[in-house]
Amino acid sequence: MSGTERPAGGSCPSTGLGTLRRGVKALASTGEAVLLVREEHDDGSAFWTLPGGGLRPSESPVAGLRRELREELGCAVVVGRPTDRVWYAHHSRAGTLSSYDVYDCAVASAVEPNPAEGTLEARWVAVDDLPPRTLPQVRSLVGRHGPPT
Repeated sequence: MSGTERPAGGSCPSTGLGTLRRGVKALASTGEAVLLVREEHDDGSAFWTLPGGGLRPSESPVAGLRRELREELGCAVVVGRPTDRVWYAHHSRAGTLSSYDVYDCAVASAVEPNPAEGTLEARWVAVDDLPPRTLPQVRSLVGRHGPPT
């Protein structure tokens, strides 16, 4: 998502405070490994996560996931069923909580990271060999689901 687009969201429902950012993530697999992307926090520290991002207002999750993977990785994706949800409290964006719906996906073309979209690297990794600095939420989710088939 470029810096000029506003993600769908609103007040955090449980407290009425802060901002809830809705997004989508892809749990894509070769059957033996999952696709992760390396991005940077606002402070410049790198982390690994699932590909995807924020939804635009009134954008469906499937359309948003296809758009995000096209922007971040230049690839087409076949979106399957929703499989989980992960939450992320932003340290660099005070008062922002993201809720990402995670979908089983199949990548249907070559993957080419787009640094202009904040995607520095993409890698297929074995579930038992996730890179250091993989977000804890992603580690937990991948551990629960393993690579989809």
